[in-house]
Amino acid sequence: MVAEKKIKELEKSAVELTVSIPQETVAEEYDKTVKKYCKKIQLKGFRKGKAPASILEQKYGPSLREETMYSIIETSVEEAIKDVEDNFKPLPYSTPKIIDEKALIFEPASDFSYTVSYDIYPKFELPKYDAHEITVPEVTVEKTEIDAELAKLQEQNSLIIEKTGTVEKDDIVTIDYAEVEDDGTVVEGTEREDFVFTVGTGYNFYKIDQEIIGMAKDEERVIKKSYGEDHDIPEYVGKTVKIKVTVKTIKVKEIPELDDEFAQDVSDEYSTLDDLIKATADKIAENHEAQIKEYKIQKLYDAILDKFDVALPESMIQAELENSWRKSVSQSGMPEKQLIELLGYQDKTKEDLLTEWRPQAHKNILIQMLLEKVAAEEKIEASDEDIADMMPQLDGIEDQKQKDYYIYLLKEEKKSQKVIDLLLEKNEFKTGKKVSYTDFIQNKID
Repeated sequence: MVAEKKIKELEKSAVELTVSIPQETVAEEYDKTVKKYCKKIQLKGFRKGKAPASILEQKYGPSLREETMYSIIETSVEEAIKDVEDNFKPLPYSTPKIIDEKALIFEPASDFSYTVSYDIYPKFELPKYDAHEITVPEVTVEKTEIDAELAKLQEQNSLIIEKTGTVEKDDIVTIDYAEVEDDGTVVEGTEREDFVFTVGTGYNFYKIDQEIIGMAKDEERVIKKSYGEDHDIPEYVGKTVKIKVTVKTIKVKEIPELDDEFAQDVSDEYSTLDDLIKATADKIAENHEAQIKEYKIQKLYDAILDKFDVALPESMIQAELENSWRKSVSQSGMPEKQLIELLGYQDKTKEDLLTEWRPQAHKNILIQMLLEKVAAEEKIEASDEDIADMMPQLDGIEDQKQKDYYIYLLKEEKKSQKVIDLLLEKNEFKTGKKVSYTDFIQNKID
């Protein structure tokens, strides 16, 4: 079908593909379209399928030519792209778009040509990826970190027990509440039963932590509450309301003592508190090592990308942004619609969030391109043996095509890890000044 095709490179990794179709093919495809409708359409004065082609063309000529034109474009662009060099093939998420569509001229008695544009994988030279010198701060395990981790374990192993007496700060209370009018009538829609919160956290709609201190179990109280200009719920700013509150339960969190018995309760692995403290210190050190490795990797990326900037096609960035959005929705555990509504409460839209993510999306793409190019340069691949330890996670997949796809993903992940390890080997990391772990994770290291 295609007589000739020409590729013209554009900015930002895009191309124009011009395709020419000979008149003989154009006439043949048009004739097929006309014959198809001659069999289908029933014109006045003719039996179905017996209307002459000339009459059909006279009545529906423009529509017949238009349908034939788009049919030819669809078939020929697919054929032309299949035959172009690999570096000029469109990205999977870049759909060819017709240029000057309204200016196209299609006549069965003439040759036909059109031009489409689409995005291609960016061309670039591999930047210098070895012999960079990166300074890494010295981060040590501090006693305060161990204490904080032990405190978390105490919190996780604490008991919630009912207490006698009255409500105090840090108590866990269960209350019923509702707004009431001056005459005691409940304001419809404001009732809430069995609401649980910790006094002092402010995690309640009316912020009545201070007002319920001193209340006893089963006590009912009407609280008069005024809200200032700094209140976080707009409809209550400057408003005074009455809230009827009933305390149903008062509980307190009982934190276990740090001793050998506590260590044994945490795990059978520990006989003494010293065992637990050592294991906690080892775990923190292991986490530090992983975080420092990630720090090295990110700083190395920054050093390499400093001399590596590629004008990425918009479709590539949009695909990365949509992938990040899908991950965000999945991690939120909410339906997409609900997450968008939650953003609305923060005066944000999905588009606002994607705009904020755009610089990181650009960087992520450059990093992936870099890793792929280094893998090709260093001839790095991942074998079946490399992913043997990960294969058991695929045991439940019976569909072979699906399983093959997951195997491919595992190999790609392993290959990227190999490239990253190579980059770490080929660059120098010198020890910088000592910093606390808190300053390290908060990036206060300069």
